[in-house]
Amino acid sequence: MLNDFLITLAQLLMLPEQWHNTFIFSCNIIIAITVVFLSFILGRMWIKPILAHVLDKLDGRLTHETAEERRKLSSYIAHLLPPLVLQMLMPLLFTQYPQLSAGLSVLIWLYLYVFIGLVVAAVIDFIAKTYSLLATNPTIPYQGIAQLLKLLSVMLFGILIVSTALNKSPTLLLSGLGALTAVLLLVFKDAILGFVASIQIAVNNMVNVGDWIEMPKYGADGDVVEIALTTVKIRNWDKTITTVPTYALISDSFKNWRGMQQSGGRRIKRAINIDINTIRFINAEELEKLGQQQQLKDFFQLPDIKTLLHSNDVTNIALFRHYVRWRLTLNKNINQEMTLIVRQLQPTEVGLPVEIYCFSADKQWANYEGIQADIFDRLFAILPVFDLAVFQRISSRQEMVVRH
Repeated sequence: MLNDFLITLAQLLMLPEQWHNTFIFSCNIIIAITVVFLSFILGRMWIKPILAHVLDKLDGRLTHETAEERRKLSSYIAHLLPPLVLQMLMPLLFTQYPQLSAGLSVLIWLYLYVFIGLVVAAVIDFIAKTYSLLATNPTIPYQGIAQLLKLLSVMLFGILIVSTALNKSPTLLLSGLGALTAVLLLVFKDAILGFVASIQIAVNNMVNVGDWIEMPKYGADGDVVEIALTTVKIRNWDKTITTVPTYALISDSFKNWRGMQQSGGRRIKRAINIDINTIRFINAEELEKLGQQQQLKDFFQLPDIKTLLHSNDVTNIALFRHYVRWRLTLNKNINQEMTLIVRQLQPTEVGLPVEIYCFSADKQWANYEGIQADIFDRLFAILPVFDLAVFQRISSRQEMVVRH
């Protein structure tokens, strides 16, 4: 129909008959270029803004956070309009040149496959980014799933592109891939292992983004910032990034501090090594002097302590243990609903360890260290009151004093 119109137009223009084919061919090229140009302008000026507005309505709470993903998605969709319009007009264009028409159709389909693949990848990125922002504690390895889906889409559209370029059936290419199974397994070994590991991690809820984990084998000690298909990124406390294979979380052991973060406190477990030579019984006169100490008056009024004082074999280490426990029960920074123990450990060549086992109510690192330091500052200072001393290896300065 179009060629008949162009022939009639050539006759009206009184062009020589030998120029008719050139005239028709030139008009087809001009029509094709005009259609592509107008559809491209239409897509950029109308389609893309409309799509962007629709995506804004779907994702109104995250307008700024997902701006880049929405921009890419609307741009890729707008790029589909020119080849679609041109493909619809192909039965009318270049009918006198079947080989050229077939070649252009192949190029159009290749273009379409490329941008449809980009659209699919952009949709996956958009959904993954939205989920990561809306889920406060994501339990699904969305990064790994997103990368796997993008990998599958690349493989699918890659097969379609190759089959279209070679004018072969996609099933023929898929059957040929069976012979390359071993090679594909080798090439995608990390991706396959990572995918299986991601599923096990998600099902067993082993690691989530934001968890504090330790993996000494890889020098990792910090927060998990990303769980991807093949790698897990961990931001260490010195702000360095350690990258660990995803399957290493299944094959190797690691420590996850999530239980501590979700519990009511962070454990304090530290011992003071008491010099055994300073442990002794306390007589009545010494007990009376201790009771007059300003920092011990309330302690000696406790019923348990009064009962202990009536015995004839009171030791300074026993009083010290009861005092430590009393101080911990008064400390508002210690979670009183969790385990609180003051115990003796096996004596060693460096003294008798008196261990404090309790839980800080504040789990924030800096505050936790401050609470722990305050407790032991007071205990080290009160030891001489009980006539106890911390075991300390003799220093060169002490050696000089002993020699003199």
